[in-house]
Amino acid sequence: MSTHPLPPVERAASPVAAQDWALCVSTYNRGKLLCDCVRAALASTERPSEIVIVDASANWPQHREGVEAVIAEAGGCPLTYVPALRKSLTVQRNQAIALARADILFMIDDDALLHPECAGQIMAHYRADTTGRIVALSARNTQETGRAAADELKQTNRAGALIEGRAGPVQRSIDFVLRHLLMIPAEQRFLGYDRPERRWQGDGTLPDGLFRVNFIVGFALTLRRHLALREPFDEGLNGSSIAEDLDASYRFGRHGILAIAPDAHIRHLEAAAGRDRRRINTALALLNIAYFVRRNSERQVRDMVRYALWYPRMVLAELPKDIAGGRWDLPQLRGALLAGRKLPALLRQPRAGLPAWYQDFQTRLMSGAPPGPGQNNATAPDQGANR
Repeated sequence: MSTHPLPPVERAASPVAAQDWALCVSTYNRGKLLCDCVRAALASTERPSEIVIVDASANWPQHREGVEAVIAEAGGCPLTYVPALRKSLTVQRNQAIALARADILFMIDDDALLHPECAGQIMAHYRADTTGRIVALSARNTQETGRAAADELKQTNRAGALIEGRAGPVQRSIDFVLRHLLMIPAEQRFLGYDRPERRWQGDGTLPDGLFRVNFIVGFALTLRRHLALREPFDEGLNGSSIAEDLDASYRFGRHGILAIAPDAHIRHLEAAAGRDRRRINTALALLNIAYFVRRNSERQVRDMVRYALWYPRMVLAELPKDIAGGRWDLPQLRGALLAGRKLPALLRQPRAGLPAWYQDFQTRLMSGAPPGPGQNNATAPDQGANR
């Protein structure tokens, strides 16, 4: 039996401390990528004080052995490696949060590689914020030549490449298309549901080198542990839990500033091996937003009217994406229309039992099972369970 250094001493979560950081990864069927992720973290100029991994794979003990070998080669690091309680990215994230002890949690994806200086730069920003106004920080995605092929890049990265270096009027035109026609920025793909008084009202000024954002995508997310415990990820979602990071980021914004650190680099491979079917992915992307609003909004009529106005724009945005990708069977458009057909069933559910109902709903949608009573394992099919 392998042995590991002891994890940090258990201590209360602090809203201001930034003594150390933990690598917290939720994974599914990506043993090699997971090892690369851990290897990159251990090559950081400021190493993690612990590594926490929650694995939804059936062969998780084999993956754990691979990670243990990587850690041994790197000189050791406390490791907590456990099987997932449920095949759900949000459940796995919360499971990792509960097991971690460090002040700052790097909750990056299993296909994300920290650059050597990234952790040190992120931690320096947290430590400089002695009042705890900054509650979450995003690393900056970078792409390098080599293994990351063009089809592995996110649309948002391709969008940035379109704008960079162009004349002002051209940039504004492209930005308009991306923002209002294709609905690519996170602000366009999410509907806020809080009353204004629930949002954080403090001093929003930031030191040079940081820029305020409203959302942090999951692959580049770091946050204070006390906040992660206070605002858990929504466990009503199954599988890859599309838009879970947008919903969590939105709720983080109740407590302080979210920012991006451009000097802290991370490389997101955006591996395709674990992706859901494109049509179902698109349907869930729209339905999950409706679920968040239905579950959390204190102004149901107002916010569902806003959803009704937002939904057609999202549907229309999928057509040019399909065409640009050469997908002539239009899977994303069909997925958006599928969401519209399923939406009434979601809206009819009482809010008290909504998460349990929605877990079963997602399982049936992803597996292709017909609606109706039956066994609810609260898990997604093996194909594409987690990002």
